Amino acid sequence: MTPSVSVIEVLGPGCARCFETLRVVRDVVDEAHLQCLVQKDESVERMAALGVMRTPAIAFDGKVVVSGRIPKAQEVRRLLGLA
Repeated sequence: MTPSVSVIEVLGPGCARCFETLRVVRDVVDEAHLQCLVQKDESVERMAALGVMRTPAIAFDGKVVVSGRIPKAQEVRRLLGLA
């Protein structure tokens, strides 16, 4: 099954935890050769629009799937339907 996620957003203020989350997500996307956009968003407005109260957070196509912690690569794979 090929994941149908078009955009993966990593949301957070730009702290080390947010950049580590971005690294984990990018590693999984690169390893699986997924054709999706991975972007880092530090906008408080975007976080508020998605209802993010704790960072780092990850959203798939505008739906928050992780909030307040750095996920392991295996969890990101599972959320994407790769595991």
